[in-house]
Amino acid sequence: METLEKNFTKVRYVGWETSMSPIVEREKKTMQYNVWWDRDNQRGGFEILDDETYGEDYYAEGCLEFTDKTLDGYDGVFSLDEEVINCLEKWGADVKQMREDLEL
Repeated sequence: METLEKNFTKVRYVGWETSMSPIVEREKKTMQYNVWWDRDNQRGGFEILDDETYGEDYYAEGCLEFTDKTLDGYDGVFSLDEEVINCLEKWGADVKQMREDLEL
């Protein structure tokens, strides 16, 4: 079984956003990322949280769906974080359609 996993941090400007939020105030935070991909079972997941409060202020998690090496779905968040997509792309996942769909 081949499972890829990566843990990293990245400084980002984050803020709570909903479909009804015309303007979102963002603040600079160091975010922790945990991304994994089980290639044999064509699934993966991610967890993102702020380093300062260990997820009390900002937290997201979700699943990733693949067909062969193509990322074709996700669940758990409104919009998939670009850092998750970048990580998967470095591992060889086809993320082209997802980037186009999310306009990244």
